[in-house]
Amino acid sequence: MKLFTRGEGGARELLTVAYPLILSTASSTVMQFINRVFLARYSPDALAACVPAGLLSFVFACFFFGVVSYTNAFVSQYFGRGKSASVSVAVWQGVWLALASGLLLVLLTPLGYFIIEHSGHAPSVVELEKQYFLILNCSGIVFLASAALSAFFTGRGLTKVPMSVNMAGNAVCVLLSWLLVFGAGPVPSLGIRGAAYAMVAGQAIMLGLYLALIFSPYNRRRYRTARLVGVHKGLFLRLIKYGAPNGVGFFLDIAAFGAFIFIVGALDKVSLAASNIIASVNMIAFMPVIGMGMAVLTLAGKYIGMRKPDVAVRVTHNGARMAALYALGLGILFVAVPGLFVNIFGSGHSDEYAEILAASRPVMKVLAVFVFFDAIGMIYADALRGAGDTRFQMLGASAAAWFLFVPGIWYITHQGGGELIHAWAWAGFYIFLLFVFFGLRFRSGLWRRIDILRK
Repeated sequence: MKLFTRGEGGARELLTVAYPLILSTASSTVMQFINRVFLARYSPDALAACVPAGLLSFVFACFFFGVVSYTNAFVSQYFGRGKSASVSVAVWQGVWLALASGLLLVLLTPLGYFIIEHSGHAPSVVELEKQYFLILNCSGIVFLASAALSAFFTGRGLTKVPMSVNMAGNAVCVLLSWLLVFGAGPVPSLGIRGAAYAMVAGQAIMLGLYLALIFSPYNRRRYRTARLVGVHKGLFLRLIKYGAPNGVGFFLDIAAFGAFIFIVGALDKVSLAASNIIASVNMIAFMPVIGMGMAVLTLAGKYIGMRKPDVAVRVTHNGARMAALYALGLGILFVAVPGLFVNIFGSGHSDEYAEILAASRPVMKVLAVFVFFDAIGMIYADALRGAGDTRFQMLGASAAAWFLFVPGIWYITHQGGGELIHAWAWAGFYIFLLFVFFGLRFRSGLWRRIDILRK
């Protein structure tokens, strides 16, 4: 039996769509990783603050992101059926939803402050967390609008466009981050606020580039992008119908991981910083697989739109095998040379960082198992999303997160006397359960009965 299939939905087609998305998400990973290294070298408190505060801002945005990003599934299926006007209509419904969502995020700022203030983190860390969260949360409208606009290209398989746009925005972010975190010449050192401002600037660059490309003469003529900007009630409501379960599931999943970071951080300052390092290293595995998952969602959606569900199955299995090989190779490195990834966070604060790095290295073995099952499970989850099977994911995955994962972490750290490695081992078990959950659901074939384009 061949490891990868060929032809429609084969490995070559999948890689053609996936590699620009992988490079795009990898560039985002590198950008965030470098920003955290900058903050680690700025101060230990800045490193301890950036992950929980950044994750909290994403938790607040991820419900809206889950709904808005589902525009990609509509675009891919409409494109598969050759309905070019509906492609543009779908994109603009996502944009209108993003604008409304961004305004709601601003209103949630006091709730974010409340969560941070009651996190149990050190007072010096709490103050930095609030600064970082405020800037990212209030700029969520830019992030969400870019996600909706990118679907115009990703959903049609033109993944080199988002790759180029993301790389440009992330390059601007890295350059500005160094300048604004440390300061140079007339530019003052802004520390953690500088890192946040740099991220917002990079996202603004992406938004501007997407708008310029979507309103190009060709797209205005071929897809009528300028004429179909208005709200289309029927499609807007269908986007919410299928996107809302996706958003709820995405929110509860990310919120569960956010709760994990905050609960573990309450152990002590060293555990918080060490867990943040492990979470940052995890991005190396997590973000590129997101690119592969987006490619699987796009192609599965296209072939479902073309009424070729068997080809969608072929795409998904090829994607799962590729993700497994990638995660396996990375996991071997995590076990064999953990210091290669962890030691990069070392800085001039040698005495304080020695304990943090020592606590981080053993957890890398757990992370190796974590990323393997996470990568495969994510591919099956994205294939289900592309088919419109979002409600089942919302109910099942959310129940596992909030009735098993989060209570278990709390018990391990507050009642069981567990340490950092035990908390991450429980997280690995939870990810394994999701891998089984999504894999069995996809193989059941129940998603074949769903038609998100039906009015």
